[in-house]
Amino acid sequence: MDKPNYFQTALSNFTTDVACGGAVRHLTDIGYTLDQIVERLDYPASRMKVQRIMMDYLYESRVLLREEPSLALFAGREEYVQEQDVYGRRTLRRIIHDQDSQYKMTDTPDLTPMSRNEETAGKQDILWKESAYDSRRDGKLTELLYRKCQENDEKFCYASCAFRFLSIDSSGYSENEGQIAGTETISCLHKRQQEYLRGIQWEKPIVYHRLNQRMREIIGKLYEAGVYSGVCYFVSSREKIRIIKDI
Repeated sequence: MDKPNYFQTALSNFTTDVACGGAVRHLTDIGYTLDQIVERLDYPASRMKVQRIMMDYLYESRVLLREEPSLALFAGREEYVQEQDVYGRRTLRRIIHDQDSQYKMTDTPDLTPMSRNEETAGKQDILWKESAYDSRRDGKLTELLYRKCQENDEKFCYASCAFRFLSIDSSGYSENEGQIAGTETISCLHKRQQEYLRGIQWEKPIVYHRLNQRMREIIGKLYEAGVYSGVCYFVSSREKIRIIKDI
């Protein structure tokens, strides 16, 4: 069997990204599911390639996190740019982008391979204030999550998601036992919500999804159906709320 042609694969991925990467990211931003994106594209990209672009973007934009939320979310992202004055003298300028995409600029003679800011923040643990969700005390789950997201800024609110059983291989929706069980688990969701979850490649047993409106509604329905347990993180207020299946 011939070895995979990695150059051809990389070139094909690059061509697809140039042709439709911007469209995929835009449609992901405005809430389209993977299937909707594939149907809407003019460029004949395979479902697998569109999913790859979408997944890369979901992680880059921090809609998804591979690890539990941490103070690294608050760390300013540093980058260094080289500038040249009218006399040809070159200087380095450090640009620090904060969590709200604002930035300040400071001169620096020091080049650092990794942002010290991110490195320091990433090593700090959050002292979480933990509690368990109680519907009698906290009210309806979706309403509680909405209030917490309003208080904390949605960009820093996440929920743990154990949906790896929904991931599919490159051949499509193979009817294996895990997917049959998954279909039953998410049967309480409407069609677009199910499509959204199936379109994500859940690469780890636990992935953390931003608590945007779509995910708040999904978690609320799954909880009411007695099939969701997890943890919600509100990084700004350092709150961690555990949600246990209500059976």
